[in-house]
Amino acid sequence: MKKKLTHKQEREILNECIVYRRCEKLSRQYRNLIYTTVQKTFIYKNAPLSKEELEEVQQDVFVRLFDDDCRRLRQYKEGGGRNLAGWIILIANRTALNHLRSKDPHAVVSRQYLMLFEDIREEFDIGQEVNRLEARQKLMKIIEALKQLAPLEKKVFTLHYLEDLSLSEIAVRLNREIGNIYTIKSRAVKRLKEFVGE
Repeated sequence: MKKKLTHKQEREILNECIVYRRCEKLSRQYRNLIYTTVQKTFIYKNAPLSKEELEEVQQDVFVRLFDDDCRRLRQYKEGGGRNLAGWIILIANRTALNHLRSKDPHAVVSRQYLMLFEDIREEFDIGQEVNRLEARQKLMKIIEALKQLAPLEKKVFTLHYLEDLSLSEIAVRLNREIGNIYTIKSRAVKRLKEFVGE
């Protein structure tokens, strides 16, 4: 984690970028801050997390900062209750929100998936996470991992956790033995745990 800059250091980096068009220091200094801000915005809005998309939005933030002769950086006013890092966080947050608004609404995690959180907390030991952010990150990984399951595993997992059917009800619906359904469900959970690094 980069150390916090003084107001003087922020001013020097900002001037170097705006006046002399040398923005490498600014990019290096705030790259991780922008990435983390975008990530937190996605999590707060219950959007699926993919590294590629986070990096794409991170690049969009830099484009917004440097576009139009660094117009947004020029808009920053020192002493307005927000330092340069805070201003960049604001731009990153707005860029991430605009990106999410432009996406297909089906790409954002539905309320149904959020209900899944409560159902699988114990199964995946999510309740023991250090904070809500880590718990949500793990949930997003699990949701992403569902795509990796075999069709029958995904079906059983979905029926059990999302549609709240008992294993015996699933066995009847899929015309299978309950022992077979139990095995499929256990295998699905095991594979999901492996995917999220349990």
